[in-house]
Amino acid sequence: MKTLNIGKDFSVDPIGRYRSDGDKRSGEAFREDFLKPTLQSLALNEILEIIIDDGVESYGSSFLSEGFAGMVKYGYITKEELLKKIEIKYTNEDFEFFKKKILGYIAAAKYNSKVYVPTQPYV
Repeated sequence: MKTLNIGKDFSVDPIGRYRSDGDKRSGEAFREDFLKPTLQSLALNEILEIIIDDGVESYGSSFLSEGFAGMVKYGYITKEELLKKIEIKYTNEDFEFFKKKILGYIAAAKYNSKVYVPTQPYV
């Protein structure tokens, strides 16, 4: 099992959908620079534990949707495979809300429904 701790490995203040929103803490940056490569590095049947509450106060829906459901809508992985490969973890019960949002966005995503075009990199 591998672990991706959003607060420690990515940002304690994840925000925004795209890099073009002017920030390296966007859902697009999380997906492309952290989630996608980590998932690709997993061994067969290995699980990625994603810790969502360590140092993070909150998440916006645009970050969660782009960061997680984007894996499916851009055709990187099916929703079924993604849900098999990730485990969303938290210790603060308030983060159950964000876990449900993540799982809901993944469930609603349509596989390969969009072509990924990178937005302007942050400066």
